[in-house]
Amino acid sequence: MSKCVSLPGITNVSYIAYDDLPDDVVYRSVAGIPISLEVVPDEITMKGEAVCEVEQSFDNNSHIEKAKLTFLSLDDVPTYNHPAFVIKTVNGETYLIGSKERPYPTVKITSSTGQPDGDTSVRKFEVSFTAKKALALCTE
Repeated sequence: MSKCVSLPGITNVSYIAYDDLPDDVVYRSVAGIPISLEVVPDEITMKGEAVCEVEQSFDNNSHIEKAKLTFLSLDDVPTYNHPAFVIKTVNGETYLIGSKERPYPTVKITSSTGQPDGDTSVRKFEVSFTAKKALALCTE
């Protein structure tokens, strides 16, 4: 049995290199301990709205979460350093998708050309992360 949770409106998406994250993000999150980021994440300029969905399921006698973040941007996000993504919601909460340890989030980037009437070309980012707790609450 699985259930899907969708976050309220996302106001900001940013990224941070995996080696700038604290240790054991997933285990701290499972224990209910908010994650404290020591480095300021790099903000991503979004085109349109971002969507984050979390699917919770029970598999192999344990709970598993899969977070999927989708957004459009003109920015270049360096995926070679296994970035983790930080999202802020309209209620002022901050969440982290990713961890310092494997497995890292997978990032799929789809580029498209603009429309002839003047629309700009954008990149569609689809970030997926599966762990015991894929969406970790952060403190400011």
